[in-house]
Amino acid sequence: MSSIRLKASFTAFNDSTPGIGVIANFKGKTVYQETLGLANCELRVPIQLDSVFNLASVSKPFTGMAILQLIERGELSATDKLTRFVPELKHYANEVSIYELVHHSAGFIDYNELLWQKARQHALHSDNAEVLSLLVQQDQPRFPPGSKFDYSNSNYVLLALIIERITGLSLRDYLKRYIFGVIGMENSTVFNEEQPVVPNRAYGYEPCGANWKCNYADTFATGTANVFSSLEDLKKWDDALYGNQLLGEVAKRAIFTPGLDSAGAPLTEYWGGYSYGWMIQERCGAKTIWHTGGDAGFRSIIVRFYEQQFSVILLCNSASLDWAETYAFIERLYGEFQPN
Repeated sequence: MSSIRLKASFTAFNDSTPGIGVIANFKGKTVYQETLGLANCELRVPIQLDSVFNLASVSKPFTGMAILQLIERGELSATDKLTRFVPELKHYANEVSIYELVHHSAGFIDYNELLWQKARQHALHSDNAEVLSLLVQQDQPRFPPGSKFDYSNSNYVLLALIIERITGLSLRDYLKRYIFGVIGMENSTVFNEEQPVVPNRAYGYEPCGANWKCNYADTFATGTANVFSSLEDLKKWDDALYGNQLLGEVAKRAIFTPGLDSAGAPLTEYWGGYSYGWMIQERCGAKTIWHTGGDAGFRSIIVRFYEQQFSVILLCNSASLDWAETYAFIERLYGEFQPN
């Protein structure tokens, strides 16, 4: 039994505050699981393994998987131009490829910056249609496509639009049919402008003086955020990534291959690399793919030490999560189990 405890590791949370849930997965077996705090502070509902959190940017790997599935099925190519599917952007994005979207080298301004410029008057209505309308109003990219790495949420909204236009399915229906439903992620969905009822839903909070402020939602944009899922379901996702239920071995290699710029050089050295919704980096002396998320009072992270088949999944419903504490906690878990 592990000696590591959430209360000792995360000083901002207790049984009366928003909190954290964690699962560590080693070769398909849960070797650590713990929850702390409340999923709903108003009703004093504690966080459980099946509590459903907004994953924020940890949604991006699901979008990346959907794109790879379409590529594997021959419905899409990484070299295809964006405007084949989104002709509304032909006036300045004719050269942008799918490859550049998935690797954040397309040159699109982050739609959040455009919303801030509008004073976020319609923040709760920033669905994919509005994001596209904001991008259409631009007249040039921030830099030549493929020339450098620039993390932009707009890229993954555009990927969601491509998925929907190719398949005729909403992103929610696509993920349910080809990912969630395949591996039994029964408590997972995509939260969009339809605002579906989400059983076991956790709500996001941020400190407000001595109290907590509840955040309902910050955006309805999908592809980049708004996959809602639980610790239990994310363990199923982690397990499935080692097999071929979702994607064949050849296509899956792209997840572990850092993106290159138009000159063939690595796009980013800061993270080690980025590909199809995953950051690629060495941690604790081991290779990992990982991603963090932060939105509407939620914070999330999944770190996959894939050669050791050891992963840590952490979900939090407070904007006050300390990332330094979080990384130290993950390193302690890895050090305790020392998978090999």
